[in-house]
Amino acid sequence: MLAKLLVIIQKNKHHFTFILSVIISFIFIYNSDSNQLTQFRLTVNKITTYIKSPFIRFNILANAAQENDILRERLMFLSLEKETLLEYEAENVKLKELLNFKRETTIEIIPAKVTNMGLTSNLLSMTIDVGSDAGVKKNNPVLTPSGIIGKISVVKKKSSIVQLISDPDFRIGVRFLPSAATGILRWRTNNICDVREVYKNSEINVGDRVITSGLSDIFPADLPIGIVTSVTHNRSQFQKIVSIRIEDNLSSLIFVFVIINEETY
Repeated sequence: MLAKLLVIIQKNKHHFTFILSVIISFIFIYNSDSNQLTQFRLTVNKITTYIKSPFIRFNILANAAQENDILRERLMFLSLEKETLLEYEAENVKLKELLNFKRETTIEIIPAKVTNMGLTSNLLSMTIDVGSDAGVKKNNPVLTPSGIIGKISVVKKKSSIVQLISDPDFRIGVRFLPSAATGILRWRTNNICDVREVYKNSEINVGDRVITSGLSDIFPADLPIGIVTSVTHNRSQFQKIVSIRIEDNLSSLIFVFVIINEETY
């Protein structure tokens, strides 16, 4: 091993001599107290610092970029975590409302969870996770604590399709409180429905409550529907058009109830 090292040194003696001379020179320079050598050392240090500074800045920027990526990823994770917690909180509030409604109502209802929205091509609908095995039948009313949102249109063993109140073919008889005037409700847009066939001399005001009339073979009386938002008078007709707002956002429903006791209506 030593012999090989000696051979390498012998072949590259000029290079080794130069490197050794430089090393020895720097040793003398940095260990001397001469003013000239001190000035030289300062100059060399400045040059070395100037040469190294771009690399130092590059390393700082690279580390900062890496830290920014880590912080950005962490921020995204925390944002998603926050959204999840907010969804859980909203769902918890909704479940409490449903539980209170189930305790307070006198009609026989079963809870259901929405599994899909709008799967049928010929009507606006949603799918729920209860069916004939749970006692669900066609035309059973579907509601939330805020009011009626549809009726059962198709029943399977473990699931059912609900025709929503927003479907153009959906109709329901309603009654205004306190006047007791009646009419037929149909969807217009953006949670606003129009009630037609209302007698012109009926006393109806903005803010009046709207409930089911009970004049239907499907919907029992006195179930909430919405609130009156406007009343339109048409001088050429003997009827008026009343606009009402329903409270539920149909596109974001998670849980609903199905009324299953037929003797009520």
